[in-house]
Amino acid sequence: MLGTTQLLTPRQTEVVRLAVLGLTAKETARRLGISKNTVDEHLRDARLRVGAASKSRLIGWAVASGIVQL
Repeated sequence: MLGTTQLLTPRQTEVVRLAVLGLTAKETARRLGISKNTVDEHLRDARLRVGAASKSRLIGWAVASGIVQL
């Protein structure tokens, strides 16, 4: 199995980190200079890569795996 740092692309990791901090897709898009649709795609792809059924589960996975520390 891949290590947690290899499961997500650097951009997916960045978008997930901002989601963990509570930013909306629109706020994340503005901060990163990308579209809201692109943010949604990154979150969707990240969920698929880690097998998370929802954004909430993706956030839980990110915290539990140490990708994001609160």
